[in-house]
Amino acid sequence: MSDKPKITVISIIYKVERFLPKAIESMLSQTYSNLEILLVVGVKQDAAVNDAAVQTRPTSGDLEICRKYAEKDPRIRIIETPAKGTGDARNKGLDAATGEYIGFVDGDDWAEPDMIEHLYTNLIGHDAGISVCGKYSEYDDRSEADPMAPVRDMEPKDAFDMILRGTGFFFHCWDKLFKASIFDGLRFPDDRYLEDRYVIDKALNRAGRIVYDPVPLYHYRVRGDSLSRVRDMAEYNTDADSEFCKYACGVDPSLKDIAGAFLLYDHLTCIQNYLLYFKGQAQDTERMRKRYREHMDYIRSVGESIGSNPEVSRSLKLKRLMALYAPCVLKYITKRHVRQIENDKKFQ
Repeated sequence: MSDKPKITVISIIYKVERFLPKAIESMLSQTYSNLEILLVVGVKQDAAVNDAAVQTRPTSGDLEICRKYAEKDPRIRIIETPAKGTGDARNKGLDAATGEYIGFVDGDDWAEPDMIEHLYTNLIGHDAGISVCGKYSEYDDRSEADPMAPVRDMEPKDAFDMILRGTGFFFHCWDKLFKASIFDGLRFPDDRYLEDRYVIDKALNRAGRIVYDPVPLYHYRVRGDSLSRVRDMAEYNTDADSEFCKYACGVDPSLKDIAGAFLLYDHLTCIQNYLLYFKGQAQDTERMRKRYREHMDYIRSVGESIGSNPEVSRSLKLKRLMALYAPCVLKYITKRHVRQIENDKKFQ
């Protein structure tokens, strides 16, 4: 029996049959061996079936794959749950966890063999509540590693500032190792997208100290989303980021300027998406028009504060003015920018 404490690794699994073996094998091959591996498998509910034994059915071969690995390694526990979203699945994993520390490896990603050991060593060595590593962004045609940088000891306000500036780690849970006590009474929302963003602020604040080592140890698979989902994600981002900024500024009011610039960017992105994809089109629903008016109201309301905010860039100020007074120009510039990105992808 290992003299090191048990670490629970929670893996959310839903329609990832193609990627799942690599994810599970990366957890089983960790150099830190005292692991509890919780495979939380989402299954589709079949309300038309009366027999309770078959009322939930796997959406793919996910469950069969998990069972084969569980037969070989007693560290694996399978949790079957109705597919109600990532937040609900993460909560099921937290409720079942028995480890002193908690990490996450999603079912379509994978980890370097020493990721858990590295995170744990840093957490203990720096007397931190959360340990963070860097990542590889895995595209279909390339792998991009986070830039190397010195290890940093951080307070919650420093972590909030880093997230808002986009200069290091972000909202995700899968590049972090947490003391399990951080999640006492803290759960992910089960009725929202981007569930990490509604929890990570409170988790960072509870940690007290965070150690961040940018060495890339987690492989995040960047999967192409449909255009409609990308548009919707801008709206979800803005809703979640508003909550995050409110909480962060409550912890440290000095973050007000950078939070203001962060949210202005979010709202302008939503406006650009509406101009480019919805305005005047068949899918220009009343819901989207209502959201558009809300975003416009926001950028109007921050007009007086922008001039005295050193964090708001000149380009953001110009975009705001175009959104208010020359939306056709903003639409043209946005369309040209999107076209350039698409052309660049063709030649990569």
